[in-house]
Amino acid sequence: MLKPLAASLLLAGPAFASSDDAWAEFAAEVESACLAAAGDTLSDASAVVDPFGSESYGLAIVSGRTANDAPASMICVLNKESRAVEIGGELAIRVTNPGPEPLTVEDTDSAALTGELFCSFEAEARTLLFAAGNVASDRPAEAAIKLSGKPVKLSAEGGFDAITKGAGFRGDAASAEVAVTGEATEGGESPAYPATLTVQPEGGAEMVAEGLWRCGP
Repeated sequence: MLKPLAASLLLAGPAFASSDDAWAEFAAEVESACLAAAGDTLSDASAVVDPFGSESYGLAIVSGRTANDAPASMICVLNKESRAVEIGGELAIRVTNPGPEPLTVEDTDSAALTGELFCSFEAEARTLLFAAGNVASDRPAEAAIKLSGKPVKLSAEGGFDAITKGAGFRGDAASAEVAVTGEATEGGESPAYPATLTVQPEGGAEMVAEGLWRCGP
């Protein structure tokens, strides 16, 4: 049975439109609201969102780990008119997107990457790979990605200077390749370049994402 949330989780928002930007904005709203709703029950949570939902509801499945560190998922719905959110009970399964999952601040903090400057691969305003390295150093640059709800640490030879135009990162559990595919889309100290991210989990299927590669202070 679905569990109604407290009034504090009701989300006010503008009337929903049918443009691509509005659909993306609504999907992001569903994801944020559902992650918040499941936050007291599941840790290391991620959400798989139906891009459009049903006629009346935004729909998502939130997956993470219970207090006993068991994988679990919860069904979440957001009423398109009232923005009220409801979640279901714990299901003993885990559902994830077929690709690297967005990193949170907690993920990058726990990875404890060493370096004075940083790079990030961003897709739809979400960081899928975060890297750090030292300038003019042979010490390998370090990076983190997130797979199946857990951060995975990787490294690349050559320090910061060797990763600014893309790089291959390797680790025990996975590898990741950032390939820059075009000219910078903006100026400044940390310009963004169109790029692809290819992730190969150990023993798993290759995953590819399109986005932006950004390096700088």
